[in-house]
Amino acid sequence: MLCDFQNGALDHDLSSHDNPGMEETVESQEVYGGKLFKVYRDQVRLPNGHLTAREIVRHPGSVGIIPRQSDGRIVLVRQFRYVTGRELWEIPAGTLDKPGEEIPAAARRELAEEAGLKAGRWTRLGSAYLMPGYCDERMTFFLAEDLSATEGHAELDESFKVNPFDAHDLQVLRSSGELQDAKTLLGLAWAGVPLWAEPRAR
Repeated sequence: MLCDFQNGALDHDLSSHDNPGMEETVESQEVYGGKLFKVYRDQVRLPNGHLTAREIVRHPGSVGIIPRQSDGRIVLVRQFRYVTGRELWEIPAGTLDKPGEEIPAAARRELAEEAGLKAGRWTRLGSAYLMPGYCDERMTFFLAEDLSATEGHAELDESFKVNPFDAHDLQVLRSSGELQDAKTLLGLAWAGVPLWAEPRAR
């Protein structure tokens, strides 16, 4: 068996619930179409009947992987982020940008590409909107265990440093401000890492 995917936390389909504050789309205009996302300017009708404009980003979705070694350490990758002008420690993650690729397959691919790892056991932790104020990107998080090395091929515009961290080291990174990536903070918390405990001296 290549991988064992298990369901952890269940996602809730928000569309199945009543939305008393629902806004109605009157008109939608694409103003930019790029490689990874599209930008729209929509005219919407508010519940009170007034019209307003919403500038939104349509995103295909993404996956985030929390790789946990047998000794409990979590593997993070460090890469330069042009927007921030600095390197960040992050969980392996990526966009659902391959036509027809299922979410579990995307998670396997990203783990191999970014961390050079494969996992024998996968647990789906759930999914979350990362920037719901203006972007519909929804990231699905997985806990990856039973890790082993594999050959991965990162994109030409990507370069990664890979390092495992125990809970104490992650607490130090968080308390010192070195963990600045929102999806990483969320994914680690979802995986049960006690990030907000004060690190104790060793």
